[in-house]
Amino acid sequence: MRIVDWYLGLGLRQKIVVGLAAAVGLFLASYFATLAFLSSSVPGDRNSLQAGATAPGITYPEASSLATPFPEPDVGLKISGARWEGGQVVVEGTWKGDISSVHCDLLEGGSNGQATDWWDRGVPAKMSWSARTFEQDFVRAQGRKIENPIDPAASYGVWCSAQFSGGWSVNDTAAVEGAPPG
Repeated sequence: MRIVDWYLGLGLRQKIVVGLAAAVGLFLASYFATLAFLSSSVPGDRNSLQAGATAPGITYPEASSLATPFPEPDVGLKISGARWEGGQVVVEGTWKGDISSVHCDLLEGGSNGQATDWWDRGVPAKMSWSARTFEQDFVRAQGRKIENPIDPAASYGVWCSAQFSGGWSVNDTAAVEGAPPG
C-alpha cells in the first residue's frame, strides 16, 4: 500500500511522468524478454557456411522445418591432373552431385600461391555433363599488359571450385606437373 499512497500523493504532472516511465519500462522489459526468447529458440546456424545463404523470399525444401538440420548432400570435386602442355596448363577433373559450374585459377607459388593474371579468363572450363568431367585450359592472355608473366623457375598450382544446387560449394587444389616454357 505504500506505493499506492505515494502515487496518490503526487501532483498531476508527477503522475504523468511516473505513468510514462512505467510504460517505457514495461515496453523495454517486454522487448528484451522477446529478444531473449527468440534468440534462444532459433536453432544454431551451423549449416549456413556449408549450404550458403539464400535470398529473402526464396524457399527450398530443406527450409520447411527449422528443427531439422540440413542434410549434407553427396557432392564432390576432384582434380585428376594438372600439367604444362607446351605454353598452356591443362587441368582435368571430375565431380559428383548436381553441379552448376566449375571455376579454376592458376596460382604461382604452388597450390597455396597467388593467382596470376597471365591466363585468359575468357576461356571457360569445358564440362562433360554425361561423364561428369571438366577440363580447364589456361592459355596466355592476348592483347593486354600482363602484370605477372610466367616465371620458368617458379612452381605452379591450380585451385578449382564447384558450385552445386542448394548453394553448396567445394574446392580442390593440385600442383601443376612439368615446367612452363622458358
